[in-house]
Amino acid sequence: MRFGSMFDSEQRYQFEDFITDTRQVTEDADLFRLLKKAVAQHGYDRISLWVIDDPDLPQRVHGRGVLHNFPEELRDFYKENNCDSYDPVMQALKVRTGSLDWETHEKRSQYKPAQTRLYNVAREGGLHNGVSTPIWGRNGLMASLGLASAEKQDATHARTQANLDLIGALTAQFYLSYKRLNARPPSPYRPATGVTPKEAEILSWVASGKTDAEIAIILGISRNTVDTHMRHVFAKLGAHSRVTAVVKAIAEGIVHP
Repeated sequence: MRFGSMFDSEQRYQFEDFITDTRQVTEDADLFRLLKKAVAQHGYDRISLWVIDDPDLPQRVHGRGVLHNFPEELRDFYKENNCDSYDPVMQALKVRTGSLDWETHEKRSQYKPAQTRLYNVAREGGLHNGVSTPIWGRNGLMASLGLASAEKQDATHARTQANLDLIGALTAQFYLSYKRLNARPPSPYRPATGVTPKEAEILSWVASGKTDAEIAIILGISRNTVDTHMRHVFAKLGAHSRVTAVVKAIAEGIVHP
């Protein structure tokens, strides 16, 4: 499978390599190592997966930090203070599909004192430039992946929408592989309802790296029609970019790489 011009040459190679490698791993530890390698190029070295409500996974893997290298004292603070009941980032993830920059969200929001304290404690404990990505399923929010840097970095660090889109795609592929290793019982994904044959066909061309203009020529339709179909796909799959739409379509069995 190729992702065409969705990333520059360096990013495209690394993302495709990540897909190939994660399909082959047989242990959580190896999968986690690959994710660390993939996000390190964006300056992230702290990772925490939180399985919230995924009926395909056993209860033993539900909870914050089932795969993580966040400092233990910060995890203890979060649990002891019941931070999940007022964490503003987690509240925001429940109503969005894309990755959320912690600092940008804080600047644009009016945090309560307890919320401000939570993120001050996080920064003091070595979590900087944080980004969280929601992982949605057929029944709602299944999980989230938090990334941060142990060291404070330049203000322009990984803040472009392109990078956030790539983080979202990496997260989707990582979680798909995590479910392959841990699902109970192991079973193939059911195709998402509502995606039409024409939309699936367009998604297949997107996965092969074709632009909207090229797809329009191939299918004998207008570019605006292709764009309309893709907007419908985004809504049906809960995707916010072409990349995450393709990754989710593969996970749902709509597209076969």
